[in-house]
Amino acid sequence: MASSRNNTLEFSSAGSQILGGGDTATVTSIGAIQVINDTVLATLTSKSIDTSLQVLTGATLPAGTIIYGQISAVSLTSGLVACHRV
Repeated sequence: MASSRNNTLEFSSAGSQILGGGDTATVTSIGAIQVINDTVLATLTSKSIDTSLQVLTGATLPAGTIIYGQISAVSLTSGLVACHRV
């Protein structure tokens, strides 16, 4: 993500992918994951988010949570999220 650009405009022009339980993102350049319904992530791969402790996977993320970062892959166990492309 370029720091000189408005992130809201960047997300809206790139589009989003909606994932439900059991789905895997087909987008490889995700800038934010927005939790729509309570969600459990199966996997999360990112260069900018420390996933070594696995605190984001296996736990229930409440609706309204937004995770920002350079995300290259995500899959869900349950729930509903919007993956915003960059």
